[in-house]
Amino acid sequence: MIIDFHTHIFPDKLAAHAVSSLAAAVHIPPCTDGTLACTEKLMQSAGVTQFAALNIATSPRSEKNVNDFAIAVNGRHVAFGSVHPDSENALSELDRLWKNGVKGVKFHNEYQNFFVDDEKAFPLYEKIEKLGLTAVFHGGYDPAYEPPCKCPPERAAHILSAFPKAKFVFAHLGGLGMADETLKYLKNTAAFIDTACMAGGFDERTAEKIVKEFGAERVLFGSDCPWEHPATTLAFLKKLRLGEAELELILYKNAAKMLDLNDR
Repeated sequence: MIIDFHTHIFPDKLAAHAVSSLAAAVHIPPCTDGTLACTEKLMQSAGVTQFAALNIATSPRSEKNVNDFAIAVNGRHVAFGSVHPDSENALSELDRLWKNGVKGVKFHNEYQNFFVDDEKAFPLYEKIEKLGLTAVFHGGYDPAYEPPCKCPPERAAHILSAFPKAKFVFAHLGGLGMADETLKYLKNTAAFIDTACMAGGFDERTAEKIVKEFGAERVLFGSDCPWEHPATTLAFLKKLRLGEAELELILYKNAAKMLDLNDR
């Protein structure tokens, strides 16, 4: 069994424009057209059993539409909603997502233009913690944006300290391009990390060091499809010196537990 914890899909009418625009910004050719149907076919071909689609409200105005899409897709697959810290409806949107069975939300601090430890987002984190939702953050640099990044490990550690019971996942092994900082600031916290874009963003030695020092029980398999093919991420992961039990935790057991998928 394999659960891809980190993928992106878009409504059919928006997918072509969204994927082409993002591909031009990050200079990475996509492996799907961004639609649910295409992503399902690719996941099946890669041996992925279940996947989580992470949606992002890039502005307060887009928040409701993004969450409507997440609610519509959720159940067929795992869909995350998103809230924007500048939205006056963000707290009620979290309630709406939870009531509709959505398991979590995605933040991308670059796209949403706020630092992860900005206190204006604290009421959202408090609500997320209270509802038992999972929050996924883009960790570290984004190739489409200039430094400073808005979710570096040092700032991420601040919210982990402030919300010790929250389920916070920092994508890209905790911080794309920030491996040393990840180990310094996040290793001894309650942070989870995922493997999104691991093959394209890390060498094997660095990736293995991070996974080993965090412990497999805090690592989630994710590809970042359509920006990395899940088969590519999986092949890279299997090159690391990990035991079968460690791989099982990373590939599906951790995600199944976090998202309560054991009955699916």
